[in-house]
Amino acid sequence: MLDPQALVESFGTLAVIGVGLILFIETATILGSFLPGDSLIFILGITLSTTLNFPIWLALPIVIGSAIAGSQVGYWTGKKLGPPLFKKRTRNFFFNEDTINRSNEIIERYGPRAIVLARFIPVLRALVPLLVGMVGMNGRNYLKYNVIGALLWGGCLLLLGWGLGTIPLVRENVELWVIGFLIVSSLPFPIEILRDYIKRKKAKKL
Repeated sequence: MLDPQALVESFGTLAVIGVGLILFIETATILGSFLPGDSLIFILGITLSTTLNFPIWLALPIVIGSAIAGSQVGYWTGKKLGPPLFKKRTRNFFFNEDTINRSNEIIERYGPRAIVLARFIPVLRALVPLLVGMVGMNGRNYLKYNVIGALLWGGCLLLLGWGLGTIPLVRENVELWVIGFLIVSSLPFPIEILRDYIKRKKAKKL
């Protein structure tokens, strides 16, 4: 597992650009799913408030823009390459008819919320845009929820780290805060699944 703090420190004065590039790679392709996007944003926020001489007002659009751009690439990849792959590789482990049907079910059940909530789950950050593109969601609709998700994920996490970075307790226990933060940030999607499950159970009883 990559050490996010060591990564941010290794970029030096180019930390914001470096993190932006990593966020783009992580959200644009499944191959980048191993990258620690959440903790990188949080630690970058702390660094901006302590040692890095870089304005937060400029870091925000770079981080958010990178997240938006990466997911748009994932969406267009699914939109352009998905249908041919399904036609040519119908029995492949991933590219098969069952995958497209399950993707449709997810989009229909959770709607645009799935795009926003997926931001907070490492693998889903790259997988959902790809699948949404494959099932043919309207490009304008996807862009709208892509932007909302990037603002809530990238913008809020960066500001959270930036605001907490001035607190000595946070600076002296960065690793513990990152672990706690990762646990909390991964809760929205499971909570949404539980909420939907309870809602469907109640509907069956009526």
